[in-house]
Parts: sequence; C-alpha cells; structure tokens
Amino acid sequence: MCTPYEKIYENLLPKFYSYEIPLMTEDEVKEQLHDYLIPAIARFHICKKNLQDRDDNLECFNSELSEMEIEILSNYVLLEYLDSEYIRTPTLLKVNLSSSDFNSYSPANMLDKLLSMHKTYLSENETLLSRYAWKNTDGWGSKLGIGYIKK
Repeated sequence: MCTPYEKIYENLLPKFYSYEIPLMTEDEVKEQLHDYLIPAIARFHICKKNLQDRDDNLECFNSELSEMEIEILSNYVLLEYLDSEYIRTPTLLKVNLSSSDFNSYSPANMLDKLLSMHKTYLSENETLLSRYAWKNTDGWGSKLGIGYIKK
C-alpha cells in the first residue's frame, strides 16, 4: 500500500504559521510543499523505507510509512521551509511592522528568534530520529529477541 504525499502535508500544515498558505489554492500549496519534500527526503537518510521509491505523478510513496516516519518527514519539510523562506533569504533585511501598533522590530532580533525556533525544531526532530533509529534494535541493526528461546 502506498502513502500519499497528502498525509505528509496534512501532518505538516497545522505546524505552519505562514500568511501565504490561506491565500493559496490547494494545488499551489501542494506544489510549494513538494519543493520542500525532496530535500526533506534527503535529510531523512536512515528511513527504513525506501523514500526514493515514489511516484511524483501520483504523489505517493510506494510503501506505507508509519506515523513516526510521517512525523519525522513532515518535520524535515518544515525545517526546509523555514530555511528557505526565512533564514536563508534577504527578506529579513526589511523592517517588519506590527499591524496593531506599528512598532518597528529589529530584523536581527527576528532572525535570532527564527534561528532559535529552527534549532528547537531540529533538536526535537533529531531526538525523534534517534528514537526511530534505535526502535527495535540492539544498537547493531538486529532486532532484540530474535533467536532467543525463553526457558
């Protein structure tokens, strides 16, 4: 059974705080998220499923991903989005104004907060990735209890 990209996107969208997303059509959202999915797949290098085995036309992975794999992959998509849209972009050089009181905020302070948020997301995802990697293994890649006969 395959896992549609939509499952990744459904897990990801509640984590987004982007003003552009509600203004976009569903196809535009999928197209934009797909651009972040590809590098996210590369980051999830220890996935037990072959994430390269996918059909971009049907927008699905050719294997069924677990809930943990979906969570890790969607977190990597979010990190790719943050990197691309906020951290590695010159838009932070613009002065941001609050709509309520029109106070000017420091771009350096905003970048610092975004980097802090990125670090937090990355740390949480690396912890999740470690749990995923060590789940059902003894540290050398073999499953615990295989070949053991309890007396």
